[in-house]
Parts: sequence; structure tokens; C-alpha cells
Amino acid sequence: MKYFGLFLLLTCFLTTQAQEQVYFNAKIFTANPQQPYANALAVKGKTIVAVGNYEQVKAKVGDQAKWIDLQGGFVMPGLVDSHNHGIDGGMGLTKANVNDLFLDVDQIHQFALETLKKKEGMTADVLVIYGLNISTWKALDRVIKLFNSGEFKTQPVFLRGSDWHTAWANKAMLKRAGVTKAYLASLTGDDKKYFGVAADGESNGFVSEDGQHKIEAVLEPDTDFSLGAIKAMAYNNGFGITAFLDPSAARLPGPHDNMLAWYQRLEQQGQLTAHIAATVVAEVNADPLPQMAAVKALKQQYNGNNLQVLGFKVFADGVVEHPTHTAALSLPYTGTQSKGVMMMDPEKFARFATLADKENLLVHVHAIGDQAVTETLNGFEAMRKANKSMALPHTITHLQFVQPADFDRFASLNVLASFQLLWALGDETTIDIVKPYVDPSIYQWMYPVRSMLQAGATICGASDWPVSTANPFEAMYYAETRKGALGVLDASQSMPRMAMLYAYTSEAAKALMMENLIGSLQIGKSADFILLDRDVLTVGPESLKATQVLWTVFEGKKVYEFAGK
Repeated sequence: MKYFGLFLLLTCFLTTQAQEQVYFNAKIFTANPQQPYANALAVKGKTIVAVGNYEQVKAKVGDQAKWIDLQGGFVMPGLVDSHNHGIDGGMGLTKANVNDLFLDVDQIHQFALETLKKKEGMTADVLVIYGLNISTWKALDRVIKLFNSGEFKTQPVFLRGSDWHTAWANKAMLKRAGVTKAYLASLTGDDKKYFGVAADGESNGFVSEDGQHKIEAVLEPDTDFSLGAIKAMAYNNGFGITAFLDPSAARLPGPHDNMLAWYQRLEQQGQLTAHIAATVVAEVNADPLPQMAAVKALKQQYNGNNLQVLGFKVFADGVVEHPTHTAALSLPYTGTQSKGVMMMDPEKFARFATLADKENLLVHVHAIGDQAVTETLNGFEAMRKANKSMALPHTITHLQFVQPADFDRFASLNVLASFQLLWALGDETTIDIVKPYVDPSIYQWMYPVRSMLQAGATICGASDWPVSTANPFEAMYYAETRKGALGVLDASQSMPRMAMLYAYTSEAAKALMMENLIGSLQIGKSADFILLDRDVLTVGPESLKATQVLWTVFEGKKVYEFAGK
């Protein structure tokens, strides 16, 4: 028995010694500024053990290494998305979904009829359609007419904007949810702004922000996120994404819609094929101390090898597009006295951020309007002064409008800028339903990313999937060209290609607080890399947009391979 025990120990030891794999004859962009380019890469188990030219890598591996010829292919680090609602997006793939396509109302109506006929992707007996492009709401009269007649006169319908801040319910759905004339008349403060009201005092069906909760309360809730979790991994790996920050993985108090348990389940089952950083939606205007304790408990419960609860997500404001107008601006929306909705009290936010930072908890803030950005930076400035620490890389995401006076504050306060630059283009969503309603002095600073880069801000790539595609190469294309169907959105803010490659690798890794593990191909880091069908350092913008990921490797294992068209 003694020798048998020694045999088992030896067998166990040998099986844990993974064979080295060397990927050579490649064009490699490492995202490591000290060694940005290489042509060979060696991996052992989950870790990179050598990077450099052929001879340098050969000298660092053993005789038993497996050599894999990439035949001149282009390799770069696994991509990092600093704002991606992973499992929410995966669940959306299981629903009736128009995926943010520019469809007219008649096309949406036809899709709804076909969905109703097939009874696929419905939410119990309610027809909920996800992913409507926000330009849909400019044709609200047509929506009201088509979805309150014919087959939909008695069929409850709920249309959800791709931005997750806007939606529309038909009369049958409003009746079920109790959105009556009397209910609307009872609302006060900002709550009144979240419901569209017709001339007769009845709802026109449009709802935004927290107003959506009134409708959601009568929907059958999702309880099984297993399929959505698996689909989220496959979807993101298909775009070369091997790490992302899920900003709404749970919600306080609660937590409700707890995605953390499903990420944990994936990890336990060996199906978590991305590094996940998670934040929990907080209520800044409420008592912060119980929320700090709750997030600490979540960290204790869920943190693992590839799942880390970092802290909080905070909503500073809403969205700018007409007819919502809940983004907080420094000047009123055209023709109104309203400057939007500041969803956090600035003084309470400063206190909240100070306490969170002291407890080593990250704060990730949604801010779209210029005033929301300014107030968020003011809160972070108060936090830095109080705690006398610059250590945690707190983040502001979206940043649709930023005033020049705030550009250099990002670097001086060590606040990262998480941009969704897929949206920085000239189209209906940035011109038709924004420009007429926003003062020109604000509008001229829409997605001012190049100016912020030049002011020293750390620019992090992000998608906000499922609000729009998570495809980083499409986002890089629009960041570089800012060209859409209606023209170019301020060419002076176009981003350099190299800056965007770093934004989706080493810079975004900082937003996840994982820069020592991911984001670049360096010895000792996780073996996360992708093989592409073209050299994204040299191709033109149109070719960049069409980039295809051929392989995605996560922790040394291939988790995606392109099957061909």
C-alpha cells in the first residue's frame, strides 16, 4: 500500500505539469508598451511563460513543448469590455428581440405578429419585445395606433428600448399594471417625468427609468438564468472578449436579479470562459452603511478565481434622447425649464463614494449628461481629499456629454473613462432625437474622447451589451471614423487606432482591477489571446469593422473557434 500511495502521488504530480504550448510564426500585438510586438508566445497551463521572437521563446521552453504554427496570423490579447451586462444580454438572446436594428414601426409590428403566432420568446401571456432602437420613439403615434388595435387590442404588449431606460406598453398592458389616470395624477416630483401623459390625462404608454418598474411588477420574473449565462459566454467569446465588468450583477436592497449566483455556478461547472468583475446597483440616496455591509457579504459569498465583486454601480442620471430627457444637463432642454433628472444627491454621493473608497470598494457611475459628469467628479474629488488616497480606479461610464473644464479632472483624480464609442457616430440617435433638444454649447462636446485622451484620461473600451452589439471591432471603427448614416460626428474627436487597441486591452483591464492578470501578453499573466483573420494594426477602417475572430483562447484553452460562413 505504501508504494501504491507513492505511485498515486507521482501520477498526480505528473498530470498537473501541463505541456508547454508554443504559438509561433505569428504577428503578435502584446499591448505591453515595453514590448509591444512579438512573433512567438509560450503557454503552460493557464499562464504565459514566454513572449518574444522565435529564438527567445525557444530558449525558455522544454524539449517536450508542442509547437503550433500560426502561419503568419495576427494575435493579440483577449479583449476586455469595461461595461457589459453579460447574463442580462444572454437572457435577451432567449427572448423576442429585434437587437437594436433600425426598423420602422410597421416592421416591428410584423415581427410582433409573427412572434405572437409562433408563441416563441414570450413572457408568459405577455408579448415583450426587447431591443427596440431608441429612434422608434420618434414615431410614437404610429406605435400607439398599431399596437392598440387588431390582434393587440386585448393582447398585453410591452416594447423595451435597447437602452433599457425606455419602454412602451399598450392599453391592455397598462390596465394590467394599474397605470391609470388616477395613478398618474398621484405622482409627484421626478416620478411624473417617467410616464408619457396624453392630453386627456391618460397614459400614452411611454415609460422611462423607474417608471418601468410599475410594468415589470406584473410580468412573470425570470428565475432560471442558466441558458442566458451559457449564451453570454459564447456570445462574448465569439467577439474575442475574455473579460468584462458586469455593472448590474445584483441590485440593492436585495439583491434582486442576482446574476452573481449564475456566474458562480458557471465557474463551479468549468463553463466560465471569461474573467468577470461585478458591481452591484446601489441607492446612493439611502443609508450607505447597510449597503457597504451587503456588498462585503456578497464578496465573501461569491468571489472566486474568475469572479470578483468589486463594489457598486451608481446612476447619476438617465438618458438624453427625445422624448425621455432624463440625462442631467447644465442647461435646460430646448423649449423647457427642465435640465433632466439628477438621480443622486451630490452631497450624498460624495459621502457614499468616500465610505466605499475607504472600504476598498469600487464605484462605477452611469453619467450621460454634462452636469451628471461634473457632479460625479465633484464627489470623487471630495472622496480623494477626505481619504488622501488615489489607489482605487473608480470609473464613470457612458460620458455622452463632458465639458472641457472637466477633461483633465479624470487624470488628476484617477477616474477612468469607460466609453461606448460604437455610439459616437452621426445617425438618428445622435442627431435627430438629440440635437434639436440640447443647447449647442453642450451638444458640441458629444463623446469628446480624443480631447479627453489628450488631457491624460485613461480611455477604456466598453459596449453596454445588450444595449448594442458587444463587437469591439465595430466600436473601434466608429471611434476612428465617427461616420454614420447621417454624416460624421465631429471628426476632431476621432480616436487613433492604437489608442483603441489599448482601450480594449490593458486600459480596460484597469477598470476591472485586473491589470496584473489580464490585458496584455506578458510572462506570468493569464493565457488569454485571440487569433484574427487580419492585421488590425494596418488594415483600413472598413476592413477593421469586418474583422473576424478565428480563435479565442482563455486560460490556455480554446473556448471559441470560427466555424466559417
